[in-house]
Amino acid sequence: MQEIDFSIKKTNLYEEVADKLEQMILSDTSQLGQKLPSEQSLATSFGVSRNVIRESLKILKERQLVTLRMGGGSYIAKPKAQNLVDVVNRMIIMDDIDYNNVFEMRMLLEPCACRLAAKRGTDEDFDTLWSINTVMSEQGSNVEERIKYELNFHKKLAEISGNPILSAFVQSMSDLLAPLIRKALVPPSGHISGVTYHYRIVDVLRSRDADAAEQIMRSHLQDSTLKYHLSESTDSTIIDLK
Repeated sequence: MQEIDFSIKKTNLYEEVADKLEQMILSDTSQLGQKLPSEQSLATSFGVSRNVIRESLKILKERQLVTLRMGGGSYIAKPKAQNLVDVVNRMIIMDDIDYNNVFEMRMLLEPCACRLAAKRGTDEDFDTLWSINTVMSEQGSNVEERIKYELNFHKKLAEISGNPILSAFVQSMSDLLAPLIRKALVPPSGHISGVTYHYRIVDVLRSRDADAAEQIMRSHLQDSTLKYHLSESTDSTIIDLK
């Protein structure tokens, strides 16, 4: 366990203690999974009450830096990508961000992920992508399953890029796009097009042509976006006719 700076000021004690503990945790990632000192031990070292320590640990839990086990103490943890997904989703809802902005962000991220995957992926990685797409192709009229495997394909591809930050952002974008992907995949042509593009993407990845990989992903996303807008237009026409 890394040494902790126990010196604190007498304002916002629980926040300052939380910050000190966070500094200690981030200074050495090899501590992941280790147990923190007991509440009483921390309270004594910082010269504060156990209530202050409890509030500090709650803050660290919210930051996803510790997990609290009932009767078992606090353990150092690592934030999950889902946390980023949740934050971005709240931003979109509260700021009333147009989903076209999400599409634009996806267009920036995923072609880059595909380019990196062509350089860094293994044959086994590409086999996994092929298998995911094969299962997707077999889902027929089960739209929800098709959406799940569509997202799994893109998440796995981002993971293959070898850049964990890029992968986390792609995951956040993918989850946010689920309602839009649903519109693009509902028509049979949307499903067939998505599966076909996925197979083409894997073939290009196997060729290790990074430029072609970037371009094929860009084309796939443009096609998906177009189908979404066509679906939106169809819905509007139906509403007008009523």
